[in-house]
Amino acid sequence: MKDTKKSIWEDLDLFCVCRFVLRHIWMVVLSALIFVMSVFLVQKIAVKPTFTSSVTFTVTSRSTVGASAGNIAVTDTVAAKFGELLSSDILRAAAAESMGLDHFPASVSVNVPENTNVLIMDVEAATPELAYRSATAIMQCHQAYADTIFNSAVLDNINGPTVATQSSGSASRAKLLKLSAPLGALAMIALLVLFSIQADTIQNSSGAKHKVDGKLLATIYHEKKKLPLKERLKKKKTALLISDPTCSFYYTETIHQLRTTLERAKEASGSRLFLIASCGENEGKSTIAANLALSLAQKHRKVLLLDADLHKPAQALIFESSVQREQDFGTLLTKGFTKESIVQSLTRDDVTGLYRLYATPLRRGATERLSADAYRPLLQALREMFSYVIIDTAPLNLFADAEVIADVCDASILVVRQDFAPAITVNDAIDTLMETRATFLGFVLNNVQSFRATILSGGKSGYGYGYGYGYGYGYHYNRKTGNSAKKEAHDNE
Repeated sequence: MKDTKKSIWEDLDLFCVCRFVLRHIWMVVLSALIFVMSVFLVQKIAVKPTFTSSVTFTVTSRSTVGASAGNIAVTDTVAAKFGELLSSDILRAAAAESMGLDHFPASVSVNVPENTNVLIMDVEAATPELAYRSATAIMQCHQAYADTIFNSAVLDNINGPTVATQSSGSASRAKLLKLSAPLGALAMIALLVLFSIQADTIQNSSGAKHKVDGKLLATIYHEKKKLPLKERLKKKKTALLISDPTCSFYYTETIHQLRTTLERAKEASGSRLFLIASCGENEGKSTIAANLALSLAQKHRKVLLLDADLHKPAQALIFESSVQREQDFGTLLTKGFTKESIVQSLTRDDVTGLYRLYATPLRRGATERLSADAYRPLLQALREMFSYVIIDTAPLNLFADAEVIADVCDASILVVRQDFAPAITVNDAIDTLMETRATFLGFVLNNVQSFRATILSGGKSGYGYGYGYGYGYGYHYNRKTGNSAKKEAHDNE
């Protein structure tokens, strides 16, 4: 049981919890406003304001011996008797008569400050004027009864009656109104934290190992691409590629380590067609596929990046390339192909040596009719032409394309974004891939952010490991030009 509880806390990441709260900060603000409005309405409707007029007396003992001690000693006794007198029907009736009313419109209480001979009478009524008149009436009527009751003490009025300038308890109600906003905000924050914990998403490597039924191949930390000021002002979105010289050493090396998984799969079973899938949109699947292809192209010739997402293709946007409608993957798939038509549809980068086959969106009805047999001839032809084919597909949870293509591929990898999909959804996607003919190699935990990573990186975006150590193997390769660089890529096959 202790190990289970420990794993639960290890699987949570404070950064993810805080980010979840910040994403729903509007709910925190709304909750604070609702609390303030609720308290205000309750005070306005349910709580009737009362006003207090106070009269202060001193109690003096009639005895002249030990006057000071005697005054304090008899005060409690006088207070009790005075309270009985004030609550009596006779005095109230007399006070009401002097006010010209049928009944006494106020409540009266008596209290004695500790270790004093001071007695304070508080008269509460619905208005300041009524409280003052009631206190005045009691002052005028009580003397006729006090002499016979307080035979051992004398009451002297030293202050009052006072006129109330604000309602009784207004300060406490104002304080409660001020506290209602932070109380409402804290209540919603606690609720959001609970929702974040119960979401059961993959928040860190520990959670990935405990919750996901598959092998964790790599953990890729979040890294923000460094853009010029002009592009930042335009809010231009560009993908983070390892061919970019500003890409960090750690990010590049993590992609290279992931590349070795594919190389081992090829050595072990001759795999060439590798499917890169994800549960949903925006998990970074297309960027991972592009970087894996770039990494393989640094060591091997004849590497193809195939955009097989016929619903929302992304590779042309990532590489900022244009696509001709009749020279794309969808056309080759639906209208037939020859080796020459495949070559004409390919795009090759002279610097990296990477081949790319882009796609354009097809009608949904057309993609739904495509089966594994429809993909098999074209993918088999690409297998014979290339050493590695990295296939970017549509999300598993949105379309059946990835599952269909996986039946024709050799191996598959699932990209899982941090704190994105519930663990049960990820496991369902893995089960789907494992039921196909492709060997499921494992999953990649992508776009991981944490406070620890931020601290280690000195506040910069990204994990921070390797900052200041250069740009890695990929940068040096990508900056080469000419035949010597191409020859080295061919020799590394």
